[in-house]
Amino acid sequence: MATSSASASSTKAIIILIIVGLLVFTLPTVLVLIAGMIPSFIAYATDRRREKYKTLSVGCMNFLGLLPLLTMLWTKDHSFDMAFSLFADPFSWLMVLGAAAAGWTIFLIAPSIVALFLSARIELSVDRLKRRQAKLIDEWGDGVSGNNDTKPNTDKGE
Repeated sequence: MATSSASASSTKAIIILIIVGLLVFTLPTVLVLIAGMIPSFIAYATDRRREKYKTLSVGCMNFLGLLPLLTMLWTKDHSFDMAFSLFADPFSWLMVLGAAAAGWTIFLIAPSIVALFLSARIELSVDRLKRRQAKLIDEWGDGVSGNNDTKPNTDKGE
């Protein structure tokens, strides 16, 4: 029992050391990620749903807007000067914040588009079922429609 808990804590320590080591060697990338993903952090802080749809849509689009900056950082010069120069450029901010705005737009518009498609699908199903019902009535008579105006005589006294 004691060896499994010691093994788990040593595994956690090794993982933490690896992460810290990677962070030290990739500090310019971490700086760009933290500064650029601020809209995603705000979306996470304001997202009250358990599913986190807002965080997912804003975060994915925000990361896509940040990806060209990261590739420039990785391909040109992986330094703090390059990271600061990327964020000194207003077009970089426009790209990152524009992509985050697209994520917000997707989050706000997607439910109404899905509702529109679902209502059209339901209407098609209702029309299909009504045509099928009409076929059955033609084949079997009005008794299968469930709309009989004639009620069976239940009076036994007459």
